[in-house]
Amino acid sequence: MHRPQKYIYIITTWLCLLFCLSACQLTPASTETRQPTKVPATPTPQSTPSSGALHFPPLPTPTGSAATPLPGATPTQSANRPAIPPMANDHGRPVLAFYYTWYNQQSWTRSQMSDLPASEYNSGDDTTIDRQLDEAAGAGITGFISSWWSAGDKTDVNFGKLLARAANLEAQDHYHFTSSLYIESDAPNLNSPDKMVSALNYVNSHYSASPYFFHWQGKPVLFFWDPLGSGRTLAQWTSIRQQVDPNHQMIWSAESVNTDLLSVFDGIHLFSAGYWGLQNNTMPQVDQGFRDKINAYNKVHNTQKIWAAGVMPGYDDTRVPDRKNTFVVPRNNGATYITSWNAAIGSSPDWVTITSYNEWYEGAMIEPSVTYGNQYLDLTRQFTQRWHG
Repeated sequence: MHRPQKYIYIITTWLCLLFCLSACQLTPASTETRQPTKVPATPTPQSTPSSGALHFPPLPTPTGSAATPLPGATPTQSANRPAIPPMANDHGRPVLAFYYTWYNQQSWTRSQMSDLPASEYNSGDDTTIDRQLDEAAGAGITGFISSWWSAGDKTDVNFGKLLARAANLEAQDHYHFTSSLYIESDAPNLNSPDKMVSALNYVNSHYSASPYFFHWQGKPVLFFWDPLGSGRTLAQWTSIRQQVDPNHQMIWSAESVNTDLLSVFDGIHLFSAGYWGLQNNTMPQVDQGFRDKINAYNKVHNTQKIWAAGVMPGYDDTRVPDRKNTFVVPRNNGATYITSWNAAIGSSPDWVTITSYNEWYEGAMIEPSVTYGNQYLDLTRQFTQRWHG
């Protein structure tokens, strides 16, 4: 071969090789298409709440599939993944954010939400859960309280994924993120004593032993929405607990302003975050009032019932279809959240709960949004650092 032709041959060969490599990089690793989890186009409103109750989640569509098994941690690293700042998160002062796993790409609409996420997502995607864990951990949140509608429902499947991804978070960043369940008492598969007993037995057997399930003083913790709503009685809850947890090996926190529930439950929390205190400029007095009530109960009954103070960035459910008695708690460019946090910490709570990480329908989210960007995660970080000392 003549030398010029040889050079042309070599150059041509290299160009072909580069073209092939470029084409390979542009080819997706998998042709599998993710099927978004279905959710009703219109959230299903529940009954009108009693004073202080705000929680009206849209009804997820049952999937009928079993809970996701909890594999061991498999470290993976995204090139764009933010670093998690080191902190002592031994959960001596837990910060838990209410968390919702029913969204898909069709969920996001300004007609039903006051704001939209900075990045629209499917709740069941591992990449979504990883991002949310990274953001929450980076803001000092120690766990989620994940809305739960029954065994086999997509909220159950996605909770299993959440625990598995928390294992990955710890493997990568040494950040121990532990989550609990928000037992949605009005859900169709939970709305009778027998259904509730069956569901709680399932939760106990499937999740309570996980190292990524929230424990307090060695006991797994559950949160219950509105235990006395829709005709439920304290006597029914006494019977349920006697069947499920007669020796109180778990901790049950009730959403209520009624301290009578402490005869069955181990503490109270306010999903509403005591919003009337924000409206009336009496937030410190509201939170301290609940702290005082629980202190008084503990003194009389020689117990250690738990006060979980709630914080809220704002609220706006005016776009939820067919909802009555809607209202707005203005965000005031972060001032509402600052007031809420100051009042919560000032009441010396055992735990702090955030309403919410991503309740977009009710406009009470701190997840990065189109309007506010990372403002509320940044504020959360400042207060968790103060709270954790």
